[in-house]
Amino acid sequence: MRLTYFKLIATVFFWGTNFAAGKIAVQSLGPYSTAFMRFVIGALLLMAYLYKTNGKIPSLAPKQWGLVFISALMGVFLYNLFFFSGIQYMPTVRASLVIAFAPITITLGSWLFLGEQVSVIKWAGIALSIFGAAVVLARGDFSSLLSNTTWGLGELLIMGCVLSWTVYTLIGRVALKTIPALSLSSFSTLIGAVLLFIPALQHGLIERLEQSSWQALAAVVYMAMTATALGFIWYYEAVQKIGATKAAVVGNLTPVFAAIIAVTLLGEELTLTTIIGGVLVLAGVLLTTMK
Repeated sequence: MRLTYFKLIATVFFWGTNFAAGKIAVQSLGPYSTAFMRFVIGALLLMAYLYKTNGKIPSLAPKQWGLVFISALMGVFLYNLFFFSGIQYMPTVRASLVIAFAPITITLGSWLFLGEQVSVIKWAGIALSIFGAAVVLARGDFSSLLSNTTWGLGELLIMGCVLSWTVYTLIGRVALKTIPALSLSSFSTLIGAVLLFIPALQHGLIERLEQSSWQALAAVVYMAMTATALGFIWYYEAVQKIGATKAAVVGNLTPVFAAIIAVTLLGEELTLTTIIGGVLVLAGVLLTTMK
């Protein structure tokens, strides 16, 4: 069980670095080409590992392919179009905060549609971790979260990430009852890459690749290897072993890691509020995962 949580936290760290890597890649490649290149590389890595693990490409029943397609549509195609488009219109910190709403929607969805029990302690842990994320991102000044209160295009796009990821997580919970995590991750990534190809081609995929910087290409490869290949496998394993709600709450570490990356890569100051907020997030995670 400890290994499961370690892999999940590592996955969340990869997602936290995704904001910085995505910003770098989008500057040269744009949102559509960035998403496509990330997942076509990730799909090749996952399919190769799937073949090596099983000695063949596993076959699925028609009903299982339906679940895989929905996972690809929500977790790969829509989520990444929303994500890479949204981070163009808003700061990384604010985007991280909006995505921090995902545990709430996943918990509600698990409770409403999957019959997952949510205790008072779990609700308290969710609330505490959300509050901790807000402390980190607001740097102790909560009025800053309310500035420019009208939600713009960026906020709406990132909220689309939250909703699509919620459906992806819940569908994954159902699919994992009959489909191994590696098969589900590999096939959904491959189908998602195929879905992303047309919009990427329509928005100048070839031209953007020819003109892209090495930093953008390196960022895409990094996202494909970590947040995509390893991340998809480990996240689905965690959902299967510890449940959608617990996996989602650990995901609240994403804005904490995003803030740390901002400090190390962008030279921002590591403040006391960042440390306090990180402790609150960890406390919320512990409350939610305790028996």
